[in-house]
Amino acid sequence: MKTYKIFFLDHRTYCINSLGDSLAQLGYEVFFQSSWNLEEVDAGLRYFRPDILITVGYNTSLFSYFADLIPALCKKFRLFHIYWATEDKINHSDWSLPYVLRAKPDLVWTIHADCIGGYEKLGIPCRYFNFALNPRLYPQKHERDEENYNISLVGATHLFKPTYRFESLQNLLFPLIKANIQTHIWGYGWRKNQAQIKETFGHSIPRLWLQGHLLYGNTSRVYRTSKIVLGLQNAQDQVTQRTFEILGTGAFMLTNRTEALSQLFIDGQELALTSSPAETLELVQYYLDRPWLRYEIGQRARQKVLENHTYNHRIASVWPHFEQVMLLK
Repeated sequence: MKTYKIFFLDHRTYCINSLGDSLAQLGYEVFFQSSWNLEEVDAGLRYFRPDILITVGYNTSLFSYFADLIPALCKKFRLFHIYWATEDKINHSDWSLPYVLRAKPDLVWTIHADCIGGYEKLGIPCRYFNFALNPRLYPQKHERDEENYNISLVGATHLFKPTYRFESLQNLLFPLIKANIQTHIWGYGWRKNQAQIKETFGHSIPRLWLQGHLLYGNTSRVYRTSKIVLGLQNAQDQVTQRTFEILGTGAFMLTNRTEALSQLFIDGQELALTSSPAETLELVQYYLDRPWLRYEIGQRARQKVLENHTYNHRIASVWPHFEQVMLLK
């Protein structure tokens, strides 16, 4: 197996510790560059001399000005540029396509298969590369683990654009708020967007429920020590990265009944799916009273993820195509 030196230009831990760390586990040399200072990036590239540059999704630093600098950097250091389009399909036209027009990657990996054609029309090779689990960061939940939280939710509000996430919140979280069933909530936006939340959903979230920001490396601990973890979804035909991470720990997840989740996992066997606020309340009460069943379901979910949905699986599926495209270049 040919090994490559990979330059990961990103500062976000959810990128570095998912795809980045998984590549390192496979034996590739991975250099993480969190600075957006051009001189420092240039120095890092000169020092490390990588073969591959990876950029990910959307972040303010990358999109504000750095995207326009990437083609020259790739030419100067003879880099093969892979862009992982983690904002597809929801922000395909708004973010992903404008970025590739500026940064001109050699290859795109997209989390939504419907977007492949859009990149290929631009002459850019593309493959489907969905979110997955890095097992090293998400160790197994054990039956003896103390469950400190009845119900937990980890995730940002993401209310800047109307998506299925609004319906997901209506069916998962707000029934619990109305019934005053305490839910511990971590993530960005819950305090900042209080006015919008009240206007949109008609209810405020009790301040004592809000736990603030949670470091990516600590999310596994919350999942393992919760009786029920709510899994917010952004679309009917996609699943979030947290879905694989929650289930990958063996935690019990309650989430929305969507087309994508119904295809990947078995309701009542590997997770619990809800279609309405009333069903959410029924499922919460049912499973809170049955710890042994929650554990069995969580362990089956973990096994499913380990067998089908790790980053090693994803990388293996796209690597032969990547090497063909790189050889042609």
